[in-house]
Amino acid sequence: MEITLIRHGKSAWQEKKRWINSAQFSQWIAAYDAAGICQDHLPPSETLKKARKASVFITSALPRAVQSAEHLSPLCAVEKNELFREAELPVPFSSIRFLRLPVSLWLALARICWFCGYSPGVESYSQAVVRAERASQLLVEYAKLHETVVVVGHSWFHKLVGRQLIKKGWKCCTSKSTSYWHACTYIAE
Repeated sequence: MEITLIRHGKSAWQEKKRWINSAQFSQWIAAYDAAGICQDHLPPSETLKKARKASVFITSALPRAVQSAEHLSPLCAVEKNELFREAELPVPFSSIRFLRLPVSLWLALARICWFCGYSPGVESYSQAVVRAERASQLLVEYAKLHETVVVVGHSWFHKLVGRQLIKKGWKCCTSKSTSYWHACTYIAE
């Protein structure tokens, strides 16, 4: 049995150069989540091979994941499942309107705050871990029925699912990475 977690392709929304406040960061997140992928950023051949041998193909419902799945396996039926959406980001310091930071710093700060328990308006870290456990259980069930499962999703949530698979006795047999199109494969021991 084999479960492969593939990160989506590079997002078409790449605006990162300007300094923005918390309200603009919230708008940036919404625009990023609404965007698809860059059509000229192609997946590596190893990722294509993993995708094409899948018996079950699942994706997050976000456009960048759906378009990535369609690109990887255009003829395969894809199951969109909200369970595999990305771990959401809170918007820290939303009451301080004059604070302006680069998008990359907002992203890092938001994720750090989320790990430390700050999650107003979004799923908390502990809730995401529970969701990852449910997602991993679903993947194990699919793998038992269909042997080979591929999920196209998002790096942070994939990390959480991967940890749950390892807890269930699965072994990661590829390198772990947050690169676009990276495929991380777990096998049953």
